Amino acid sequence: MKIQSSKPSISDYGFLRLFTSTIILHGEVPIFENQQLQKDLYDFYDNTDFHFLFEDICKKESIEGNNYVDLGDALQLAYAWGLLSMIQDSSNLRSVINLSEEEAQVNVSQFKSYQAKSMNELVTQLYEQKKVNKPQVLIKNKNTNTHAN
Repeated sequence: MKIQSSKPSISDYGFLRLFTSTIILHGEVPIFENQQLQKDLYDFYDNTDFHFLFEDICKKESIEGNNYVDLGDALQLAYAWGLLSMIQDSSNLRSVINLSEEEAQVNVSQFKSYQAKSMNELVTQLYEQKKVNKPQVLIKNKNTNTHAN
């Protein structure tokens, strides 16, 4: 009996690297709430156009409807390797993307063209549908002073 195995076309960290690079190239705000992002990406998990992007990512479902994709390991790697920085306030864990546009372009060029095109479409749909809302919700400044001292 011969057992065949294959690795996913893109790892969970690769997904996050391509996703964050695409956000930068789209000119979007480079801050996202981790939990909300994982919930928003759940809607794309079973979409046949994007399914291969999620091959290495588990989806979590609950009776209460709190469904999400699990990017926990990928997020930890991203923090360790400097792709993301963590911002934590009393109730939310947010991430800041630490990429310049040039670095984002290099990252995207390291993926296959069909992967980059699909991620571009996913990010476009995500922002168009306001699944991940633009700056007002992404940053969620709860009456805090945002200017530098």
